[in-house]
Amino acid sequence: MTTNGSRLISIDGVNAHALEDTARSVAAANRKHRAGISSWGASGIFDELTVADSNAGIPSVRTLLLLYAADLAFRLRWEIGPALDEGRLVIAAPYVATPIALGQATGLDPHWLADIFRFAPPATEHHVIDPAPARPIAQRQGFVEFAWQHLETRLGGLTRLELMDRTRRHLRAQARRGLPGSLRSKRRGDVGVDERGTFARENAKRLD
Repeated sequence: MTTNGSRLISIDGVNAHALEDTARSVAAANRKHRAGISSWGASGIFDELTVADSNAGIPSVRTLLLLYAADLAFRLRWEIGPALDEGRLVIAAPYVATPIALGQATGLDPHWLADIFRFAPPATEHHVIDPAPARPIAQRQGFVEFAWQHLETRLGGLTRLELMDRTRRHLRAQARRGLPGSLRSKRRGDVGVDERGTFARENAKRLD
């Protein structure tokens, strides 16, 4: 909690549909705090990558993470920061744990990963949700899904589900090392990471 009553809650995970669902639930439960949601891609930088000419080549994992960092800087400047200054609650879904876990899943240096996101202020509360990757194609809209679609030929035969599972394992490890608690999606059957790093099926909890 900051001096003006604002809070930044980070919610990370690989399943974009579950992230959105959970973020909306938290925002709805905290209307009195004028809760808002900040999602990846707000700057439009990834839209430009999607429509880029094929001659631009295939980006590397490092390039995608640097683009995510640039997008997060935009979110902090134009979405998260102003809302916090107004004393509001902001839900960043995802924040920094997801891209760091993706980088770890693809073998990047943890120190480099920490450095490129050092500019991001620490969240008041950190949460990891851990449902399995989305099956319907229409729900595959998350950053890790986006990365796999653009990196498939660079991953040495690593499948979508393998990349997602590796990223989930690193998110769990982050939670066990220091993320204070977890937040379960309200959808039945989702698996959350609790403070002890174990897994249990529960409903979403209110954060007010």
